[in-house]
Amino acid sequence: MHGFEGMRREVEDVVELMQHIQSRLPITEAARTSVLSKSWLHAWHTIPILRFCVRSEQNGNGMKLVDVDHTLIRYLRDNIPIERFELLIDIENQESASHAEKWIGPVVTTKASCLKELSLSLFLYGAPFTLPDEILSSGENLSKIDVSSPLRHHSVIWMTTTTPTPVINCVSLRELQLDGVCIGEEALHDILSSCSRLEKIVLIHSCKGFKTIKVKNLPCLYELTISSSSQDVHNTALEISHVPNLGVFTCDLPFLFKAPAPHSISLGSSVTELTLGGYGMVTGNACLKMIESGFPFLESLTLDDMRSWKSESFHFTCASIKNLTLRDCQSMLTDIQVHAPKLNFFWFGGAALPTLLFPVSSTLFKQIFSLSLSLPVDVYFFLKMREALALSCKCDIYIITYNYTTTMLPFDDIDMDDLRTRLLLFPPAMNVQHLWFGTVDDECLWERSLFFDAFFEICHPKYVYAKPDSYFRQNNHFCRLMLREVLEKNTTPYWPHYLEHVRIRRDRYQKWETLTNSHTSLLASSVYMIFNLKWR
Repeated sequence: MHGFEGMRREVEDVVELMQHIQSRLPITEAARTSVLSKSWLHAWHTIPILRFCVRSEQNGNGMKLVDVDHTLIRYLRDNIPIERFELLIDIENQESASHAEKWIGPVVTTKASCLKELSLSLFLYGAPFTLPDEILSSGENLSKIDVSSPLRHHSVIWMTTTTPTPVINCVSLRELQLDGVCIGEEALHDILSSCSRLEKIVLIHSCKGFKTIKVKNLPCLYELTISSSSQDVHNTALEISHVPNLGVFTCDLPFLFKAPAPHSISLGSSVTELTLGGYGMVTGNACLKMIESGFPFLESLTLDDMRSWKSESFHFTCASIKNLTLRDCQSMLTDIQVHAPKLNFFWFGGAALPTLLFPVSSTLFKQIFSLSLSLPVDVYFFLKMREALALSCKCDIYIITYNYTTTMLPFDDIDMDDLRTRLLLFPPAMNVQHLWFGTVDDECLWERSLFFDAFFEICHPKYVYAKPDSYFRQNNHFCRLMLREVLEKNTTPYWPHYLEHVRIRRDRYQKWETLTNSHTSLLASSVYMIFNLKWR
């Protein structure tokens, strides 16, 4: 006990140490430390990190406007330093908007201000909100500005300058993150040209109506993200140059290389993580050749929208690539070949599974397949899937099926005898860790489907996540399948013979329960279930 008391006194001798502990706790838990002693109370009352969560009653418990008022009045009156200010607030009316504006300005401009980080998450319900000019004109100590509008489709946050000759004093700025913030084109360019120490820039739906997005002469810039919808950046030119240390580049601008406006993009050879999204961004193997030649140290490539891909093949060679992600691939893409000796992770998402070949990769650890199936699936689909599963140590599979007809099953063409004959030399793969399965607009067709009969011929997944149908919430085919073929044994099942036991739970926070007849009513209902399957 004496040693514990001595340690407690040593901690309480250093205010900064107590405040560091408090800053790493949830707000309610940090506040409770103030009852430990007067030292902890003083540390809490003068902590330089202020985090406020002001939510409306329908959105959960939070602080009241008056609580924030009292705290800020005391800090400003007593000149207590504020190094970090975080505010999450529901702005439902002019009163809450005025309060938020009233808080932000003084925190930045107070004489004792040493504000380094400003983080604002503003939930606006219908009304626009304008950030104070002081953020840009008086934030000489700011190293991080992070402003987001989670409800960006309902209203907007304006960040602009109201004076003809704006003064940008954020000379210490390292991070600028704007999500759903409408900033003026001149204001943004003034910031980027004045803040030469910027290391991270994130602009998400924040460049509406721009003629040009200019990112130039930033020698310290390491991470750059630019993302907007087609309506926001129609005919917008992108100019990037003199960013010699850029390592992470994400660009999601639809029709970027087809827009009438000229583009001048020079990223340098230091890029290691590249993400390209937006319809029309990458259209064929010529674009891949440009990526191969332009980024000799590339380790991660994500092509987020492959709907405009114009070729049946995807051939990519890269000696340094470790992670490759292809999303929204259309059914016309039937052949993927990746020559990458260091490839460790591969993610494919699309409407059909192509033939996969990794000729020189012996390091592939994990694959993820995310498939949206709306076409009839035959034996050939399962044979290709079985071949693909053999390429890596672990696999996760997401499958969503779309049934838009009541006359034809999407899996009518599965010949189970033919499939079993073809798989005689290939036992079910045991490396599938997780299978997520869901249906859209499926009223009753899955009750007669052979999909899982065929699927369990090629693999034995460890966990199955079964969701109710998106439209017909009363239908959860996998739950009914487990009820009929495992518990009730109404048919002559084939694959259940290989199940040693089944455990279930409603969500990841519950304990696993062994599947028994006591769960019959549960499986017959429209619930989300997780199954843990142990195969013989």
